[in-house]
Amino acid sequence: MRRNYYKIYNCAYILLKGILTMTVTEFPIANRVVSDAAGSEPAAGATCYSVTIFTNRWREMRDFYVDILSAEVVSEHPDRYCEMRIGGVPLCLRRSECGEMVSYFHLYLALKNREPVLNELRKRGIIVTNVGPYTNFRDPEGRVIKISDSTTMVG
Repeated sequence: MRRNYYKIYNCAYILLKGILTMTVTEFPIANRVVSDAAGSEPAAGATCYSVTIFTNRWREMRDFYVDILSAEVVSEHPDRYCEMRIGGVPLCLRRSECGEMVSYFHLYLALKNREPVLNELRKRGIIVTNVGPYTNFRDPEGRVIKISDSTTMVG
């Protein structure tokens, strides 16, 4: 019986490890309405406390977010993980280990004075394009980052 338990556990662990690759960090949401009736909505009371980026190029990615985008390092274990904040959003950069897949997303940032960042990107040979209200570029693993003067909403 015990042997079957470990076999099932290991199979489930391998399957879920590739699927469950995002964790979350809490940050306030303006004008959020929270229901008083606990459990009345499936995610009632849930908060986002971190977004984790899994990467195969840990040092390059860490330096990109910290040196170019001025992310504030909260804590880190070199070559393993780095917890940081960028624009008030908590991000955790983690080396892909044990088969985790590299994460993909688009990151949207509002920044009034974009020129210092854009100059640094161009100086490093990073392609910068403009589409509508966004200035676009990619991090070292190809994730799209879009900067605009202020927050924009798709209407």
